[in-house]
Amino acid sequence: MNNSYLKLVNGLKLFSGNAELPEVFETTVSVAKNCPDFRLDVEDEIVYENVTTCYNCRYRRWNPEGFTCYKQFPNPSLEEKSR
Repeated sequence: MNNSYLKLVNGLKLFSGNAELPEVFETTVSVAKNCPDFRLDVEDEIVYENVTTCYNCRYRRWNPEGFTCYKQFPNPSLEEKSR
């Protein structure tokens, strides 16, 4: 499965999709729930209340296209989707 909104580049996960699209949002929820390093960001930085998603993780950093995850963890389902 090829997701143009989710890519692995040099071990970093790059997210660049419209969170209003269910497949984009559901992917960020799935990745966050399977991430051993997920940590909820500070209250002022929460994007979606009461949801475990990469959008709410303290290790994501915004960029013009979306955001990058700066935690390197193995996630076979993510690797399959990014090919």
